This record gives sequence, C-alpha cells and structure tokens, in this order.
Amino acid sequence: MTVQYLRALAATAVVVHHFVGPAYIDAGRGHPGTVGEAGVDLFFVISGFIMWTTTRRRETAPLDFIWHRIVRIVPLYWIFTLVFLGITLASKHSPVSTLDVMRSLFFVPWFEEDLGQKTSAFYFLGWTLMYEMFFYCVFAFALFLPRKSQFIGVVGCLSALVALGLVFDFKSGPSFTYTSPLLLEFMAGCAVGELYERKAIPSISFGTGLLCIGLATLIWTVWNIPYSLLARTLLWGAPAALILVGALSVEAPAARKPTKLFLLLGNASYSIYLSHIITLLVFNLIVKRAGLIQGFNSEIAIYSTIGSALALAGGTLVYALLERPVSNFSKLIAIPVKSS
Repeated sequence: MTVQYLRALAATAVVVHHFVGPAYIDAGRGHPGTVGEAGVDLFFVISGFIMWTTTRRRETAPLDFIWHRIVRIVPLYWIFTLVFLGITLASKHSPVSTLDVMRSLFFVPWFEEDLGQKTSAFYFLGWTLMYEMFFYCVFAFALFLPRKSQFIGVVGCLSALVALGLVFDFKSGPSFTYTSPLLLEFMAGCAVGELYERKAIPSISFGTGLLCIGLATLIWTVWNIPYSLLARTLLWGAPAALILVGALSVEAPAARKPTKLFLLLGNASYSIYLSHIITLLVFNLIVKRAGLIQGFNSEIAIYSTIGSALALAGGTLVYALLERPVSNFSKLIAIPVKSS
C-alpha cells in the first residue's frame, strides 16, 4: 500500500516539475530549481522493488515475465507516442523523422549531448521506458538462473555494465543507456525487495528516520541539482531507496487507514506519467492564447496548480477509460508462454 503512495508521489512530482518549468521559462526566470524530476528516480527504485518481490512470491518463467511486462507497458506507450506524433504533424513546427518514431516505438534509445539525461526518444517521456525495458531484459535473463543465484545475477550484471560506462565514454544511444549509472537505481530497488522478502525492513522509528533523511537530501538538492547521471544516482536514487525503506516500515499502520485518493493516484501513476505532457501542451496553448502569462507573479502559481491538478485528473481518467481496458483486453488475447 505504501508503495502505491510513493508511486502517487513520484507521478505528482514529475507532473509539477513539468508544469512549473515552462511557467518559469515563459516568465523569463530561467529553469526553476526543482527536485520534481527525482520522481523518475523514485519510479526506477520502485520498479526494481516490484519486479523482485512479485517474482519471489511465485515461480516466474522468463518469457512469461517479459510478456507480462510488454502487455503492461507497450500498448499505452504506443498510443501516446502516436498521439504526440499527430500533434507534432498538426503543429508543423518541426519535421518528423520516421526513424526516430520507429526507434521510439521499439525502445531503441539515441544519444543527445544537450539533454540532461542524454537518452532521447521521440515522445520524450519515453526515455525512462528505454531504461525500464532494458532492466526487464536483464531481469528476465536472471530468471534463467537458479533461484538462489538470481539476486547475484541482477546485481552483478548491472554493476558490471555501469562500471563499463564509467570507464568508457560511450556516445551512442544503446551503449550509453545500457551502461548508465541510473541502472543502479533498479538494483537498489531489488536490494530493498530482498530485505522486504527476508523481513529485514527496520522498525517504524528507524525507518521513519531513513525516510526523513531521504526527503531532506532531496530538498537539499533544490540548491544543488545533480550535474551528472552518477551524481543524480547518488543524490536522487539513493535517497529514493531510503524513502522506500521508510515507507515500507510504516506499511502496517498505513494499511489500517488507507487513503483512497493516494491509492487511486498510485494505480494510475503510469497513465498520469504518459498523459500529462499532452495535458500540458493543450493547457499551455489555451493559457497563452488567453494572455494569462504576463510575467512571474501569482498567475504563474495559479497556472501551475490548476494545470497539475488537471493533469492528475486527466491521467486518472486515462487509467480508468484506457489503460485498464487495454490491459485487460491484452491479457485476454495473450498466449501463455512457458520456458522449458
């Protein structure tokens, strides 16, 4: 349950980050100092945790694992990539590369030096899914190993890849992405999952302390934004792991009084993440044409607040009306795949 709360927090942080940023820029104030982007790092840690714990509770064949991940991730991502393609073609502001669209649809990253994360996708939110899908592939191969060796397999593979990336300055999309320090965030999530399965999550008092340390570190980075992906992993990924441990330590009391809104936002977090940029584009266009942005003042705060709320609501509707039906339909037509 608390993991769902964290998913809601991560999605909300990313949404607010993307709504506040354009408001600052349009007002001539440059890019804001915000840690909202760290919601992505929290997502990565949570992803590692969920993959580890769900495959510990029942025997999972590697090909079954990959199929279920494809059913979960691909349909909605393809839908929003094609929606974004339609918007781009209609706007006529920039040419569309067929190669870029195809690479994005099939999770082939490319390298762009001027981007903070340097991994690019046509629907730019897709850069995170490039990491997700690669992690799923590594995890699926680890499932071929004996059960007792799977953790070592995941940790060893991801650690070796990151070490390779630190030694060599890769400049192509796949080689850069598949050796990025951000992969360590998935590994951290797996480690937290192993602690959880071994019932080694600390007490509420100690766990709450870890949660506070993680949050305090993230707040500190408002004035010290990570300048590299390795620094990002240390300053955002490691605190995200501490926050996850802290949240798991209060799982029992949280379960006694669940918050339905947070659970709903957590369930809808993937839809919120993928859809909020479309909401931003439409909302930003309406606000600009209405002449509401006149400079940095209280109107910017109103813009960011209303826009973020609409994005969260819109993402929740996408979850109810699109993600769940598409996912359920995909499961109905799925052909079970068993490894030998």
